[in-house]
Amino acid sequence: MPRQIITIGPVPCEENAAQVGRSDYDKRSRLECQVFKRMLERLHPIPASCPATLVIHSFPHEFGAYREVCVRYDDTDQDATNYAFDLEGDTPAEWDAIARYELIWFERLEALTRAVRKGAMRPDEVPALFQSGQLPALPAGHTFSQLLAAFPL
Repeated sequence: MPRQIITIGPVPCEENAAQVGRSDYDKRSRLECQVFKRMLERLHPIPASCPATLVIHSFPHEFGAYREVCVRYDDTDQDATNYAFDLEGDTPAEWDAIARYELIWFERLEALTRAVRKGAMRPDEVPALFQSGQLPALPAGHTFSQLLAAFPL
């Protein structure tokens, strides 16, 4: 089956992304792309029988590889082609409330994990929200402040 790929971006177009060449690029870009991919899947779900998928793809760069979220689709299928071009044309400009929450949650999880590893805190002192290492199931349609009130970080 013929496949095409359209790059969507590493983050929403009006947001700052991790910069290639910086020491934290690999970890930061991986996280940003994962959160952005989940956001796109929430806002633009792929129809069940549509031969398209969202992927995180690495591309070569003179300072190393860089990552972007892409849509891979079967260009002989009209539904898949429509989905890919609709997604490209309707990509969100900013993080939604859930994605903003997820970015902060992952940063907090990393800080807590580092504190436990260094012995600065005991595992039983880690807040319950972070003990499983799994994001909480965040409800759609809430503002960022409503999410923070319901799931304090």
